[in-house]
Amino acid sequence: MKIGYIIAFLLLVVGCQNVKYPEKPDNLIQQDKMIEVLTEVYLSNAVRTSNVRLIRDSGYKLDSMLYKKFTIDSLQFAKSHAYYAADLDKYALIFEKVKANLEVLKVKADTLKARYTELRHIQDSIRKDSLRSAEMERLEDSIQGNTSIITVDDPAILSRLIPAIKDQENRGN
Repeated sequence: MKIGYIIAFLLLVVGCQNVKYPEKPDNLIQQDKMIEVLTEVYLSNAVRTSNVRLIRDSGYKLDSMLYKKFTIDSLQFAKSHAYYAADLDKYALIFEKVKANLEVLKVKADTLKARYTELRHIQDSIRKDSLRSAEMERLEDSIQGNTSIITVDDPAILSRLIPAIKDQENRGN
């Protein structure tokens, strides 16, 4: 049994010695640009997962748009990605920067959303105030335009008003 473990260990050690790292591509995407590309890749993946039907129905090709934006092609991206991913330490640093970029974008988006909400509240408040103002103007116009005509439908009020009006007429004559 011990011999089996030793043979398995030796095969594992020998098998792991010949890991082939990808060669550096001739058209390697520079690290700073790769960080920007990966940031956009994560954003487009987020859009894809949240709006699948919209993306599919619109006919947008997010990958093609990404390649066009950064003037790269899919093969160049794949080879560069494989090259950077082979060095885990370098790849971890790249992803720390991608994560930082995404956090900055999130803060910007949250700020814009808060500002939009604030402006909507102000706009709604102005709209309500203008409606109140228009209503007040209509009320003032109706009061000013109808000072000589008073309509009273309540008989109890009429019974009190008639003697007061007759009394005022008698004083005036």
